[in-house]
Amino acid sequence: MAKTSPARWRNIVIFTLLVLGIGNIAGLNYFAVQGLGGLLFILSPLLVTLGMRLFAGDGWGDAGFRPGLRAHPGVYLTALLLFPVLFALGLGIGAALSVVQFQPGWGRALAMAVLTGAPVVLIYAFSEEFSWRGYLEPRLESLGLPALPRHLLVAVIWWAWHVGYVLSQPGYTTLPLPLFFLLFFVAMVAMALLYGVWRRRTGSFWPAVIAHGVANTLAWPLLTPGIVTIDNSLAFAARPEALVVLAGLCLAALVAWRLPVSRESLRGSP
Repeated sequence: MAKTSPARWRNIVIFTLLVLGIGNIAGLNYFAVQGLGGLLFILSPLLVTLGMRLFAGDGWGDAGFRPGLRAHPGVYLTALLLFPVLFALGLGIGAALSVVQFQPGWGRALAMAVLTGAPVVLIYAFSEEFSWRGYLEPRLESLGLPALPRHLLVAVIWWAWHVGYVLSQPGYTTLPLPLFFLLFFVAMVAMALLYGVWRRRTGSFWPAVIAHGVANTLAWPLLTPGIVTIDNSLAFAARPEALVVLAGLCLAALVAWRLPVSRESLRGSP
């Protein structure tokens, strides 16, 4: 059995400084050195977590490798379907209002993009969730940080890790950057709460990997004008910060938080 070592705030601070420092420097240079900047950005949470687990005394006992699928099939089904449903809802409402147009042959193009992109995107999702839900969440819980502050702190660090990446790509969003970062932060809080509840319920980071991977696998092609054009991206885009999807994420997080079987009181875990 893997050993669970006592958590230390010193290690949390070291982890945060390293992951934000490396992630933002690499993110700001995302396209540098023939894409190596982007690769370092994507892998930075994984590499820092490996360093903390292997060399900083954190051990592996609370990493959450066991999926717990048989005991919690509902969590995994929700993780698999959440973003397809929310993206379909946003795009469908937009299409009904004539501000979203699907291009000819969009179904085949989307299927090909998903099939070819999924393996790489799932690796990206694993790199992040192995760190946010596989390291940061359980280490903070071990320190006795109550559930809601714990999820919020993870959201802040997760959000801040993305800043350099977003700033390196002028076309990343059509929204004013202050508005985008605000909406993006709200989305991060909702997802961190939802994924944190799943982590606490199953003892595993795999539901977050699945939800994160499915979201990115679908979102990237659904933001391609050759597949779908969106005249009002603020409300109807297939992105977590778009208003329709964001409202659904907040509702899903609230429902997960309030379910008796998965709720964590403000004074600690059940």
